[in-house]
Amino acid sequence: MRNLLFLSTVIFLLQSCGSKNYQFIDNTVTINSEGGSYQIAALSENIIKVTYSDSITYGDRNYSPVLTTPVQVTVTDTDQNNLVLSTQNVDVKIQIDPPAFSFWDKSTGLKLGEEEGYSRDSTTTKLRFNIQDNEAFYGTGARAIDMNRRGQNLLIYNKPHYGYQNGADALNYTIPHVMSSSKYMLLVDNPAKANMDLGKTQSDILEYSSEGGNMAYYFINGQSYKELMNNYTNLTGKQPLVPIWAMGHLQSRFGYRSQAEAEEILQKALDAGYPVDAIILDIYWFGPELEDGQMGRLDWDLDKWPEPKKMISDFAEKGVKTITVSEPFFTKKSSNFQYLSDNKLLALNKEGNTMTIPNFYFGEAGLLDIFKPEAKDWLWNEYKKQKEYGIAGWWVDLGEPEMHPQGMMHINGSADEVHGAVGHEWTKTMFEGYAREFPKERFFKLGRAGFAGSHRYGLIPWSGDVGRSWSGLQAQPSILLSMGISGLGYMHSDAGGFSMGEQNAELYIRWMQYAAFTAIFRPHGDANAAPSEPVLWDEKTQELVRPSVELRYKLLPYNYTLAWKNNSTGVPLARPMFMEFENVSDTIESQYMWGESFLVAPIMNPGVSSKNVYFPSGNWYNYWDNSKVTSTGYEEVTVTMQNIPVFVKEGSFIPSIQPIQNTEEYDAEEIDVTYYLSSTLSSDKLYIDDGITPQIPAQAEFQLLEFDAKPEQDNLMFMVKTLGPGIDGITSDRTLNFTVVGLNGKIKSVTHNNTDIEFKWDESTNLLKFEFNPESQSIIKIEYN
Repeated sequence: MRNLLFLSTVIFLLQSCGSKNYQFIDNTVTINSEGGSYQIAALSENIIKVTYSDSITYGDRNYSPVLTTPVQVTVTDTDQNNLVLSTQNVDVKIQIDPPAFSFWDKSTGLKLGEEEGYSRDSTTTKLRFNIQDNEAFYGTGARAIDMNRRGQNLLIYNKPHYGYQNGADALNYTIPHVMSSSKYMLLVDNPAKANMDLGKTQSDILEYSSEGGNMAYYFINGQSYKELMNNYTNLTGKQPLVPIWAMGHLQSRFGYRSQAEAEEILQKALDAGYPVDAIILDIYWFGPELEDGQMGRLDWDLDKWPEPKKMISDFAEKGVKTITVSEPFFTKKSSNFQYLSDNKLLALNKEGNTMTIPNFYFGEAGLLDIFKPEAKDWLWNEYKKQKEYGIAGWWVDLGEPEMHPQGMMHINGSADEVHGAVGHEWTKTMFEGYAREFPKERFFKLGRAGFAGSHRYGLIPWSGDVGRSWSGLQAQPSILLSMGISGLGYMHSDAGGFSMGEQNAELYIRWMQYAAFTAIFRPHGDANAAPSEPVLWDEKTQELVRPSVELRYKLLPYNYTLAWKNNSTGVPLARPMFMEFENVSDTIESQYMWGESFLVAPIMNPGVSSKNVYFPSGNWYNYWDNSKVTSTGYEEVTVTMQNIPVFVKEGSFIPSIQPIQNTEEYDAEEIDVTYYLSSTLSSDKLYIDDGITPQIPAQAEFQLLEFDAKPEQDNLMFMVKTLGPGIDGITSDRTLNFTVVGLNGKIKSVTHNNTDIEFKWDESTNLLKFEFNPESQSIIKIEYN
């Protein structure tokens, strides 16, 4: 270590003297220019950080990343004004005067280069990059526009859009992050109000311009989209596993106005046989008023909710968790406003006094300054009180913040300067408090706004107050997939639509069918216009909606394994077609992949009897009837009201279970596994744990079943391995009920580790069924002719 320090000092002294105006120390290149100081460092073999600072600009804050320590690099002078900083995979070519940087993949060449370094005018600081012809850009957060953002000038500023429709280009959760079709990402770690011009003003220039804030950006390299997702979430953190109940049916509306109403409608759903895992209590739990009300009270209105502890306990006995909604605003009528104002815990005006928002819809209010340590402590103690009531999860609404006046000041900057970090810091405060106080439980929090990296604190975003219309539904896939590209793999929508539209059974059915293939299944909307709960619709509508609710539970093993894969790799649960099949055009946006196996083509218009679906190369099986599609390209698929087009990729293993009423009934003792025949090798995994305990790597209890298929001319072999340390309280002895789809001919025998087992073969449907109890390694051999 002493020798390394000496060597670094020598390098520093050598390179900071003479005519060279740069320093290299602690694996960081520093360039001191006439305008300010630049620092360039590698945080991994594929991630480069560049910061800029001067007398009025800073770049030393970390919002997005968990990686902050530079790794070892080499620096080579190429001439008096140029040098190269190198990792194993990336070369950064650095021009010293004027400072400018370009990023080169060592295998494929130039990926991104600055047109010029940082520049500033009277109001904004800018970054400008040269971009390539035909280069596409994805990401930038939630926007109801085409996934390819090339040619757009996009506002980076979280803002609500009540009743939005398809075409809304700025919504609740925006992120200064893009993924390029040239296989790199660019992330600007600045939550300030900004714009990202992706070739609109000047076709060959990407320009980022902000109104102050933290001037740091990251170049992230990769060879594939999935590698990019892993590298990006290595930088910004991986999403923790959600509690398994979060993947069930979350019953919700705006809103239940009393304990009696919530109890009555939940019981009606349970009596009708609907599986339910949670009920969400919106704004009315702390007061009956909407406008000019008591937002921020954070305590029960005992007139309408006389026995909240008993109610929550009764729900829990039925396997139903309780989630309450809260907001970052505190109206002057709320019981907490005066205390918060007196103790300077609300955001201030420039004179140092509490700043209220007179025209706030819910009543004149202040905004908690979540960046103040004292405010964080106060807030967490309030949430902890509700946890002691039995609350299992939280929903924080209006967290953009919905209203954030320019003159408002936080402890760490102005409203515009820190705007994007408010929801991020709120989630961090709750996540860290929960981990500290309840270390044996997973954290659950819905929120409609945050920043890059908020997912590592367990944030589950939804797409805001979407209009109840076909246009509102059409907006959802692009939002879902674009947010996933920026690391938010649990984006979902208010299924059925939130506001403004009239009751429409066909729309509700199609939205619920789509929502079954998103990360969170949560019907929600303004109950004054249309019911959110399936049980409150007419019998015909219920007949068509019920299968979507039940499908969430049937596919629980598959969906929960997707959650584990997201936690492990950063790849979102829902993926654009081009993420799974890189030769597929990014213009295919009306369908997507749910994990590696399901191709989902939602129905987004009324009266549809067929849909043109694109099939990548290989065989695809219709999930509903097992019919096979062998062609590549577009094919017209028949559509009925019973379901939307869903197809399974050949070679897939789809784990599922028989009907249950809530996830507490899932014990993994008996699992159905359907294999869809392919002529090539294939493999997959099934992840099992207790669904509750945070997965700390050194202490993790889990089981992992690995499936491999090896098809040959006259036989098919499966290898099933059981891995992992096991799970306390969950048996390792289980039954796998296998179904093989697509075999032809006559089945001669099925063996498990060389012992014959019983099977059922239906030649009319080409379905083979058998069951076995897997050992640490099981080999299944199917012989046929």
